[in-house]
Amino acid sequence: MTNRKKKIILVQFAIFFLATFLLYNTYHDKDKKSEIMITETETVTDPNANNFTDIQYSGFDLNGNRYTLNAGSANFKTDTPESINMKNVQANFYLKDDTILKVTSRSGLYNNLTLDMNFREDVKATYSSNTLYSDLLNYSNSSGKLLASGNVRGESVEKGEFTADKVEYNLSNKTLDFSMLGNKQVNIKIKN
Repeated sequence: MTNRKKKIILVQFAIFFLATFLLYNTYHDKDKKSEIMITETETVTDPNANNFTDIQYSGFDLNGNRYTLNAGSANFKTDTPESINMKNVQANFYLKDDTILKVTSRSGLYNNLTLDMNFREDVKATYSSNTLYSDLLNYSNSSGKLLASGNVRGESVEKGEFTADKVEYNLSNKTLDFSMLGNKQVNIKIKN
């Protein structure tokens, strides 16, 4: 055998062993990667939860006011289907005197049995020319009241502005009750 043939056979064996080694490592690791991917998928999805996008609820509260509740996404646990967790929330309350109360927040909770609503994170409520900002706003259907708390401040084009720890708004008689925690006072700036 010539020297040239020996080199060709040696190169062919080297290529064969390299190809075999690469194929083995590729398919041997593939099974392990598949198991890891399945494990990651199982941790991301919760079999006890249902997820929705672009949802809308509508109805009438106990005071006869119509409302719509929209969310960009929502989910609920199968063991508590009445509690709907929502993201990017917008609610409209169409009051009997043909005025509209609009509430927006980054997250919220809706109980589809009691019709109670909880708005959280960057809450903004707009009614006529009045705007209220807070960290938390709870709507109690049974009492027909909205309770804002956490960094509450309000602005009115005609009347001025205020800051308080808690503000309660009664939907039926349209009254506001302000309160502060401890010895602090409610701050109100009235426009002339």
